Amino acid sequence: MLVVLHNITTLTRMRDVLPIFASDFRVQLFATWSGSDPFTHGLREELDKLGIILVPWEQAVAQRFDLAVSASHHGGLRELTTPVVILSHGIGYTKYAPGDREVFGLSEEWVLRDGKPLAEALVLSHSEQLDRLAPAAVPSAVLAGDPCFDRMRASLGLREHYRQALNAGDRKVIAVSSTWSSASLLGAGPDLIRRLLAELPLDEYRVVAIVHPNVWHWHGPFQVRLWFDECLRAGLTLVPEMEGWRASLIAADCVIGDNGSVTAYGAALGKPVLLSAFPDVPPGSPVDALGKLAPRLDSARPLRAQIDRAITEHSPGRYQAVTDLVTDAPDESAGLLRELCYRLLDLPVPPSDVVLEPLSADGLDSGRVTAFTASCEVGEVTRLTRFGLESTKDGHIVAHALHAGRGVRRNTDILFRYADEAFALEEREIVAVIGDDQAQVTSRDGRTWDVSGDGDPTGFPSIVYSWIAAGLDLPSTITVRTGAIHYDLSVTERSPRTATS
Repeated sequence: MLVVLHNITTLTRMRDVLPIFASDFRVQLFATWSGSDPFTHGLREELDKLGIILVPWEQAVAQRFDLAVSASHHGGLRELTTPVVILSHGIGYTKYAPGDREVFGLSEEWVLRDGKPLAEALVLSHSEQLDRLAPAAVPSAVLAGDPCFDRMRASLGLREHYRQALNAGDRKVIAVSSTWSSASLLGAGPDLIRRLLAELPLDEYRVVAIVHPNVWHWHGPFQVRLWFDECLRAGLTLVPEMEGWRASLIAADCVIGDNGSVTAYGAALGKPVLLSAFPDVPPGSPVDALGKLAPRLDSARPLRAQIDRAITEHSPGRYQAVTDLVTDAPDESAGLLRELCYRLLDLPVPPSDVVLEPLSADGLDSGRVTAFTASCEVGEVTRLTRFGLESTKDGHIVAHALHAGRGVRRNTDILFRYADEAFALEEREIVAVIGDDQAQVTSRDGRTWDVSGDGDPTGFPSIVYSWIAAGLDLPSTITVRTGAIHYDLSVTERSPRTATS
């Protein structure tokens, strides 16, 4: 079998499909691509990681394989002498072809060769696509569901596992998704993610960015990470392009996005959605349904109130119309695709159950923050609010000891490192070692406390700081209230004040 790839996006979809051939010694897979797609950067490296044998395009078109499978209609498929199965690499067919009003993947340009169906089998996930398909290609259409969405549905029970990988705790996870093009979320407003990090308190929200593979591999992974450098230092999780985006959607409490498939998949999972950018899309698709139902994010107004309102006012069935348009065969796609491919290969279907692996937590991280400002009030209840990257008159600066900004380090009141790092900390009013659920906090006068609890441990030193600044001794238990989150901290004094203090 020949796996025809065009870019990283198509490879991510094929990774959901290829396990249908697991444990079958009768089938040998090879991969190829024509090089016609402008987003081929990184494709060879990912294939090498997977260990799939690569066949040069010239050999692929000269040799007849038993079957070829592609997740796109792009470049070179007409040159193949091998029967082809074509699948969508997104949530159905939801975009216009560049430069015209024809639906990419369903219009004659993409599905016919000399007036006849290009594919031996054109896989559709839902019958609504059949209604939009060029009539001459209808005989090749096969309804076989959505393997990507099925894997998400199979992984819903792992939500807490994914949230733990993100170090979410009780915080709301906000997944921000951008497709590619100038009309996308990032294309229309590249500063949105930084604004979210500045407006959403660090101990109440986790922000996860999901950026389309075409952005990663047109500009380059180095460039993408460089653009988000300040945001990464503020605790952003930037999900890699290969895996992690679906687990992030399952973990999310709200999705902010555009007309890309990721945003629509989030809605199909029943998540609250805010649309930050939304260009014109083909009617009848699940993304079109989303555009009619989802509220818009107003960038001219404060963001936090809009997010909280989207979450609190969300009803479970709000996006049922989107869910209903994703697939006609929920949870059955892998089996249907296996039956299709083995029929075209003229082989008996293996007797074993079809493989549907749950999604891993690969690509998710805890979003370690390296600098922030904190403000606390001492009393029966301690308030902790973290925001932005600039100091305020009623706050103090907290920074990682290796923060790249020298001015930040120089002016910081609390300096910290993480427990898995081993180096000495310079003297400050407070220094701290941050662990998973606890912090070891030391004041300038030599006192040390072990502080543990359910909150974000990077905030624990600020609570100690506020009590010391007020001239109060720390009690053994401190009640913390930050927004809607309440929790108790356990405080144990390890070392008392030194004799020279």
